[in-house]
Amino acid sequence: MFLRLPLLWGCRHYLLNTLYSDLRGLSTSTASHSDDDIELDDLPAPSTHTPKPGGPDSAFLHESIARWIFSWTFSECCTLFILLIMQGANVFSSSVRLANWRIALGTLVLFTIVTIPAAYGVVLAMGNTGRVSFLRCGPRTLLNFIPVALFVIAFAQVPLPSALIAADMTTATVARLIVVGTVFIGVLSGFGAISNCREYLPFFSGSKKIPSEADIRVAEHALSSVQDDLRQRRLAAHKRANEANQQSWLSRVGTSFRGGDDFTQEMKGLESLEYQMNKNLQGLRKRREAGLQSQTLRGKVTAVLQQLFAVYCVTRILGCLYNLTFLPSQRSSSNLNYSDLLANVLAYGLSRISATPVPTEDIAAFSRQLSLALVGLIILTSIRLVLRGVTQLLRVTSRSLGASLMLLFLSQVMATYLLSTIIQMRSSFPPPPSTPDQQDAVVNLFSTVPEYEVFGSLFDWTFLLASAASAFVFWFAKKVTGSDDLEHD
Repeated sequence: MFLRLPLLWGCRHYLLNTLYSDLRGLSTSTASHSDDDIELDDLPAPSTHTPKPGGPDSAFLHESIARWIFSWTFSECCTLFILLIMQGANVFSSSVRLANWRIALGTLVLFTIVTIPAAYGVVLAMGNTGRVSFLRCGPRTLLNFIPVALFVIAFAQVPLPSALIAADMTTATVARLIVVGTVFIGVLSGFGAISNCREYLPFFSGSKKIPSEADIRVAEHALSSVQDDLRQRRLAAHKRANEANQQSWLSRVGTSFRGGDDFTQEMKGLESLEYQMNKNLQGLRKRREAGLQSQTLRGKVTAVLQQLFAVYCVTRILGCLYNLTFLPSQRSSSNLNYSDLLANVLAYGLSRISATPVPTEDIAAFSRQLSLALVGLIILTSIRLVLRGVTQLLRVTSRSLGASLMLLFLSQVMATYLLSTIIQMRSSFPPPPSTPDQQDAVVNLFSTVPEYEVFGSLFDWTFLLASAASAFVFWFAKKVTGSDDLEHD
């Protein structure tokens, strides 16, 4: 408990202050593409207004729910890592460490499978409708638990590896979550690898001219003309709607079934044109800002690091293909967790530089940890587009609501990635030390989670399939729209 409370307090008062504001800014562009809805800040209450006690403000309630869930998930994740460090340093007794480990692990599993999926429905049911009572939003909230129940039933049907078929319910639940998490991480990593290759390697991205100020002014003028035309058409449409109120009910129904007249279709075309031109203008501004930044010393150093990281992404793809082609039998019979080729090369180079010989086991452990850290970096580079896609998929038009959903999604990604990370670190942490004066048997915390090797090449397959699908999406988007930039889609 003394570990969780400081972590929970620190996350809510320091980490979330920056993270939540960044998520609100990330969801701004998504909300700005809605048709006619414009989110305004709350107006100040008049001096004669008397606040009513009781009913919570849903606009802030969903934010509070997301903040508490993220903070709690973060504290439990940190607790697991701290307990592993305490095990290596032999701090506290084995029974105390094991009890806290099971509490933290069970909380993360419960949050990932039940709590966070249920929070999605609760947050969407509340929305930003002003002050509502729990009695009003209660039936809507209960209906959103139906998908959660279906998700839990589907989760129970996730197949287990053959080595874990006879495992107990706790181990089987963790194993199913790791299967889902491995697939999820593989998808994010594959998408991030292709995105980095397309963005930073000249062979894939091609030579891109830095837009000039004149190009941006021309694009702004063209967009302004389209927006003025669309504004006039909307005023005309509003006038036509007032006139249509005088028509008969049968006439209005017939028009709705026909899909509107040519004027309505023309307005829809102008709205699509405005959206596309606005996206192109944002792309021009982004390219100019990046181009000017790349001409500085800091920008050149950053560009070199980005290209090296993109080369690693290519090597990771080739390494997964090599593992699936040439190492399936060795991986299924070995206790080693094979890493990508570049991580092994770096570890080998480190062993050659060292004056004293480095044991092969230490090189393999370093290689696995380096590979794990680089995969996490790939996920971080792709999470921005994924978060924006979540808000677009859910048709969120509020910055605050979009930020809350993103925060819940980040909580789920963090818990899933941590559980997959722990099982990969199993062979890297030393076993708990034992002393002769200990009466109770020392229990290794890693013994409560399944081994990573039983999942075989699931990550490699998912990574390759996601990479191939992402490459096809980028290629198709470039063929259709002339640009493969999905940042503002």
